[in-house]
Amino acid sequence: MNKKKTLRSLILQYKFPILAGILALSIVDFSQLSIPLIIERAIDALTLEGAGLQALTRYALYILGLAVVMSIFRFFWRYFILGASRKIEFTLRNEFFTHLQSLSFDFYAERKVGNLMALTVNDIEAIRMACGIGVVVAYDGILLLVFILGAMAYVSPTLTLYAVIPFPILVIIVAKFGKMIEDRFEKVQASFSDLTEKARESISGVKVVKAFVKEKSEVEDFENTSNEYLGVNLGLIKIWGVYQPLITFIAGIATAIFLWVGGRSTITLGITLGDFAAISIYLGMLTWPMVAMGWAVDIIKRGNASIKRVNEILLTRPEIADSQDSVDIEIKGKIEFRDLSFTYPIRRGTVHRAPTLNSITLAIPEGTSLGITGGTASGKSTLLKLLMKILEPSEGQIFIDGIDLQKIKKDSLRKGLIFLPQETVIFSGTIRDNIAFMNPNVSDKDIIEAAKLAEIYNEIEGFPGGLDARVGERGLSLSGGQRQRIALARAILLKPKVLILDDVLSSLDLRTEGLVLKNLLQFMNGKTIIVVSSKVPSISGFDKIAVLEKGKMIELGTHDDLINRDGIYTRLYKLQILGEELKASAAY
Repeated sequence: MNKKKTLRSLILQYKFPILAGILALSIVDFSQLSIPLIIERAIDALTLEGAGLQALTRYALYILGLAVVMSIFRFFWRYFILGASRKIEFTLRNEFFTHLQSLSFDFYAERKVGNLMALTVNDIEAIRMACGIGVVVAYDGILLLVFILGAMAYVSPTLTLYAVIPFPILVIIVAKFGKMIEDRFEKVQASFSDLTEKARESISGVKVVKAFVKEKSEVEDFENTSNEYLGVNLGLIKIWGVYQPLITFIAGIATAIFLWVGGRSTITLGITLGDFAAISIYLGMLTWPMVAMGWAVDIIKRGNASIKRVNEILLTRPEIADSQDSVDIEIKGKIEFRDLSFTYPIRRGTVHRAPTLNSITLAIPEGTSLGITGGTASGKSTLLKLLMKILEPSEGQIFIDGIDLQKIKKDSLRKGLIFLPQETVIFSGTIRDNIAFMNPNVSDKDIIEAAKLAEIYNEIEGFPGGLDARVGERGLSLSGGQRQRIALARAILLKPKVLILDDVLSSLDLRTEGLVLKNLLQFMNGKTIIVVSSKVPSISGFDKIAVLEKGKMIELGTHDDLINRDGIYTRLYKLQILGEELKASAAY
């Protein structure tokens, strides 16, 4: 489980380079602060002592030396602090992405992809800014503010007291506006997530949009979402637009007070012309720390708003974790469900739910095939999710090779049981890339063999480029059935000991699905295969067939057993066979 992140904890991970950068920044600031004192000495030497060219040359060389020092150490503070912020960004983004991989299927069912994309890119960028330039501006502002006031007090304590009269107002403004900026920026990031999700959703569903001629409606929806994003940004800009000028105004008040009081003191010889010039320069320099403090608050508050959003994900519990006594096993394929029940948790705003699975008891011997069928929401997919440790049973147990599933390590389980969920994932790239996704070094011979088993190879040969044909983003150039069979070929290449398919051939016609499953039964001969299918005739050749209805297993047996029983299975089988015959006769 990840620990809660804070800007402080992230910075402490790279404290040594950041400290080195702060040291370099301090040298730059002290060099910069020394220049007005040298100018003061030079002016006083000219006006009071009548110094010659040699003295002026010496002071000029001092300033030139300080300029060289400042240039060198400006490089070092940028290298160390901004470099450390990039490393923080790199580490945090990788940790965030790794954590995303550990989260459950249910998490992704509830979270918008656009939101996760915004967090991965935009929010982590804001955190990097806070840990980098935010640290620089905050430290630089505080250091310069303290030492400029100290240097001014050294030259003239009285004038310095007059100049800092507006400062209490500055503290109030920074505190008040800082909270407002954080709240507004949180809304900006949330709105950006909605905008990203809207764009992703529309682009990925472009086939449906065009099929139903909904382009105009999509444009209007996107414009509305974009307007909302513009609105919250303008709200933040209004705050920032008032905030910075106020700080500049306060700096102007301090300068005005000094010019009035300090000018009078210079005329009455209360201070020297050099003192007046030095304090004037310091006051000019004082404008930057004031602005810097406001800027630092803005950057850090934005970082805090983003880190809250990132923490919300990082602190989300990953899917079912391994227990301490979990073991690695070499899975052979014997599976048993004992009195298994499961009910999805009641979420806010939902009504009480009946059990999704109720007292399922089922034994699958090693090396056999099991077909599972039933109506919608009968619990077929949930049963497989329990087997894959995606969900935890409410009651009962699952055993694999005689070992309680809870004592088998998740990685060991998923290496032994290859599971294809209902949602087929195709990556942008070539068909070869997609089939060989799990093993990029596999030979073309193996790829072709897997494609033939999945009954997709003949179609691949018809594509421009064959295996090198590009499928487009999310496989948009492919039909649903082609995507499903390419995903199946990918699984076949893993040569699984147990293969589990959750209705992954639903887009195929009955004949093609039957051919694919016949190939799989031959390929998995002597190994365990479990297939969920809504097409009953496709699984009629399996060793055992289980029929689920409203979370209960109401029929179990071979095809002949179930046909003789004349129950739900028989009615579904006859209805689907009749449907195929009617299609065939209509074709003629």
